[in-house]
Amino acid sequence: MNDFICRNKNKNGTCLLAFIIKILLIVAVAEFIVYLYALLSGLETNIQDLVQSILRLLIVAAGIFFLFGRKSGFQVAEESVENELDPVNIKGDIDEDELRQWPNIDTLTRTSNERGLTISMLELMALADRYGRKLSIGMIKIDGIDRLEESDAEDVMINTAGIMTESLRMPDRIGRFRNNVFMALLPESDIDGAEVVADRLRENLEKGMSDTADNVSVWIGITEFHRGEDLQSLLDRVESAVVQSAKEENGICIKPI
Repeated sequence: MNDFICRNKNKNGTCLLAFIIKILLIVAVAEFIVYLYALLSGLETNIQDLVQSILRLLIVAAGIFFLFGRKSGFQVAEESVENELDPVNIKGDIDEDELRQWPNIDTLTRTSNERGLTISMLELMALADRYGRKLSIGMIKIDGIDRLEESDAEDVMINTAGIMTESLRMPDRIGRFRNNVFMALLPESDIDGAEVVADRLRENLEKGMSDTADNVSVWIGITEFHRGEDLQSLLDRVESAVVQSAKEENGICIKPI
């Protein structure tokens, strides 16, 4: 019963339906007390008047709940889209057993895994191909974590995911593609915009990894999707860029179309 009552909440977290029910009960009890007083005092009373009064209260309460207590279809759809497109919103209050039930989520970093990233890439590629939109992707390799203790390596991965999340825009998507490789999907970004993102990301990663700077290196490859291209060719090009980035002074390699 409590779950039903508190299922619909307003912005302040107050259970609107529970509030209405409480008010309704108070007024109904008051009506009944007045009726009993009139009956005991010998005044003319009519049970139908009491019933009609309570029914009016029920109708008013139902109307208030319908107008203010229910979420609109737009609100429900908006929340659904936000949750679907932002896997990083899975916070620490969800344990690993629950996370394992999410096939697109990496349990360590709580970002998209390879499967989730692949699905997102295919979706964004389809949009870019059909509507001529810009799309760039970045691959970020954290080199040297194999020389760290397992717990330290995991901390680096978690830290990397957090830094990437804070460094990118809301529409961008990130995830752990492989063991020590992350990806950033940058919709509505051409290669020049992606280069700006890569510079900022590398700078933030270097600052955030100052404690492990002697053991870990960051290599970033970026490329831009072109219409008609398949997923494998896009991945091959960005992986090639990551390999080449190890030879670049700034650790970033751009592979144009």
